[in-house]
Amino acid sequence: MRRVVFNGKFLAGGMNGVHRVAARLLREVDALLVERPGGDDPSCTLIVPRGCAGRIALDSVAVVEDDRPAGQAWEQLRLPRLAAGSLLVNLANLAPIAHRPKLTMLHDAQFCRADSSYPWRQRMGYRLLTPLMARSSARVLTVSGYSRDDLAMRGVVGRGGAQVLYNGADHVLEVPADDAALARLGLNPRGYALMFGSGKAYKNNHVVFDAFAGGALAPLRLVIVGPDRAALEKAGLSPPADTVFAGPCDDAALRALYEGAHALLFPSRTEGFGLPPVEAMLCGCPAIVAPCGAMPEVCGDAALTAGPDDPAAWRSSIAALKISGLRAKMVAAGFARAKRYTWAAAGRTLLGHLRELARAA
Repeated sequence: MRRVVFNGKFLAGGMNGVHRVAARLLREVDALLVERPGGDDPSCTLIVPRGCAGRIALDSVAVVEDDRPAGQAWEQLRLPRLAAGSLLVNLANLAPIAHRPKLTMLHDAQFCRADSSYPWRQRMGYRLLTPLMARSSARVLTVSGYSRDDLAMRGVVGRGGAQVLYNGADHVLEVPADDAALARLGLNPRGYALMFGSGKAYKNNHVVFDAFAGGALAPLRLVIVGPDRAALEKAGLSPPADTVFAGPCDDAALRALYEGAHALLFPSRTEGFGLPPVEAMLCGCPAIVAPCGAMPEVCGDAALTAGPDDPAAWRSSIAALKISGLRAKMVAAGFARAKRYTWAAAGRTLLGHLRELARAA
């Protein structure tokens, strides 16, 4: 059986959503290997650039720190030499083109879209290199059927297409809620709606801002997680005057905000998976989403919907959740739907792919 090597370059960057998924999948595989010492699983190693060995704790997967710093040259030229003869696993969108065999996880095809808000040079680089990475991979994974079909339609993946490995969301229940989070922000339970802020065009924050404009939903307040007012205004957006800016939140504060919210608002025009609605539903918070991207697939009928260009529809859906019977129905449906997305299941699925490819290679 061929050795499995994980590409650890993602640990050199900030922990964005893709990197957090990669780290969690790696930890889940590690935990499964600990449960089966001496089983029929491949030997697994994580290779990281200089200075990154201490950024993840693993028990069964060996960690090897290179003496070279992270960078594109490290990933494309150095890593293939270090992983020679191994099945190389790349979980954060990027992979060395020259290395074979490899498994590559592509989270979405957002770089193909004009409204991606990627810098032009980065978008062109991804458009050029990602199909080469995908088509030189023994297997491509992605996070939803929507992303699988989108990658195929845009010619990113080859004839074999991609296979789906859904994200988990149950990490949000692994830490207790920060009971002081609402008080720090001057919020009352059910007195606010929650949204993740972004200046990226496809995130479509403006439709929610328009829905709240002029106090149309008062006294309900809008709470933004992430960027502050200045950052959103710099992107050409106009948050309502009484918007509360929560800033970056850890999982404990985020859980408290979900549990106290009237609803999570998720107006994105395209998402490969869309983690916040699932997290919210696990925390008993109804989600209102634009019926775009992977949202119909991931949420099913467990979330309310509002058109991506219709502020009145957002106001209507937000108001509908004040009906106690509907709210209770959506909370129950949301929890039932969301609990299917677990990291344990994602880890088992990934390890199954690794076993199969390590034997076949």
